[in-house]
Amino acid sequence: MVIIDQIPENYFQNKVVLITGGSRGIGFATAKLFGEQNAKIAIFSKNEESLNEAQEELNNYAPEVFAGLVDVRDYGEVERFVKETLREFGQIDILVNNAGVAWMGDFVDEDKENIDEIIDVNVKGVLYTSRIVLPQMIKQKRGLIINISSGAGLKGIPLLTTYCSSKFAVVGFTQALADEVDRFNIRVYAICPAAVATDMQKAISGQKIGIPSTIVARKIMAVAGPNPPINSGECLVVYQ
Repeated sequence: MVIIDQIPENYFQNKVVLITGGSRGIGFATAKLFGEQNAKIAIFSKNEESLNEAQEELNNYAPEVFAGLVDVRDYGEVERFVKETLREFGQIDILVNNAGVAWMGDFVDEDKENIDEIIDVNVKGVLYTSRIVLPQMIKQKRGLIINISSGAGLKGIPLLTTYCSSKFAVVGFTQALADEVDRFNIRVYAICPAAVATDMQKAISGQKIGIPSTIVARKIMAVAGPNPPINSGECLVVYQ
């Protein structure tokens, strides 16, 4: 028996998957999918209500779930959660840097607070979490980091200027880090989906339109499998 994308049954059993922004959207869909394949799940979010709801539901799928209230912009909070995850599970095999925010409008009208939040969450959050998790992966001599970028990280889109800037940064980070950590048997990938039907999409456009989060989650799992469709350092574009 095999699961999606020709991944052997139980391939993810007992592996630990840490997902930032794991309580909703792509993050939650990914946590659920890995949980269904018997991976141990660690998620964090800064939204307590959605985090509690996500943990309760994930307990129906994953063998073990560890959740924490964490703001990805706060290095100390991320560091604390990673340490707690290691105490709980003893390892981190896969990191999915998913947490993200966006704002739509003319750049000339965007205020400093929006700019700071997008860069802090979408760029610093990815760098912070990766930097904190990497020493453990190096110690293990294995690991996988999957960064959620966007189609907006490959082509500039008017009215999403700061968001595009942040997602271009994620692609560059992926390319650079992949070469640095290859000698430790650590792979680094980016996922670049088109518009995804999430709460964030509704917040910026007024409509929850786009590809389902579950489609992106399946692509993330394919990249995490034994025969990924792209090489380390590359970006997997997801349109459907």
